[in-house]
Amino acid sequence: MNAFAIEEGEAITLIDTGSSNAWHPTMGFLPQALGEAKIAVDRIRTVAFTHTHLDHIHGLILPDGGDGFPQLARLLVPRAELDMFRSVARLSRFHDRAQPLDSGQRLSASIEAIAAPGHEIGHTCFRVTSRGETLLIWGDTVHVPSLQFDRPEVAWEFDADQEQARASRLRILGLAADNGHFVAGAHLDSPGVGRVHRTETAFRFEPV
Repeated sequence: MNAFAIEEGEAITLIDTGSSNAWHPTMGFLPQALGEAKIAVDRIRTVAFTHTHLDHIHGLILPDGGDGFPQLARLLVPRAELDMFRSVARLSRFHDRAQPLDSGQRLSASIEAIAAPGHEIGHTCFRVTSRGETLLIWGDTVHVPSLQFDRPEVAWEFDADQEQARASRLRILGLAADNGHFVAGAHLDSPGVGRVHRTETAFRFEPV
């Protein structure tokens, strides 16, 4: 489970937060990863979610119950999933702080939200541009990289709408491959970042 920090000057935007101690014990190491990357949590002012599944949102709260990001000023949740987020009892102190996130919305001069529904009703990708390069942070567009690049038509049991997820996956894969964008995925193998290339029949992933 990967989360991605975007550094823009002093402030950092974090896309997804992992699951803290809400699910499998191997999925809650974001604080340690931030430490390894020498990113002080006080610099994280914006958290944006690709969607509201538990392995993406529970990192707002540390296992000991403290706030994961004490200087958090903006919490962005896909508009279609605000009610889902606000139904999570463990995150109740963040319910009123959540702001709706819409497709096409700019989080900053270099970060734009892109709708990619299907895995969940409001599933969102983020297009990050800097110095002539583009990175697509695509959340759960691909769950099983050993399979879904070569066979992107294969759906995942946790997709809320499998047909819509399939269409979004094909569109985002094509966008990345045809434009030479980097991609960053929550469930891609480490390091979780690379490029997508077209093959004769589908796609292949090249990690950085």
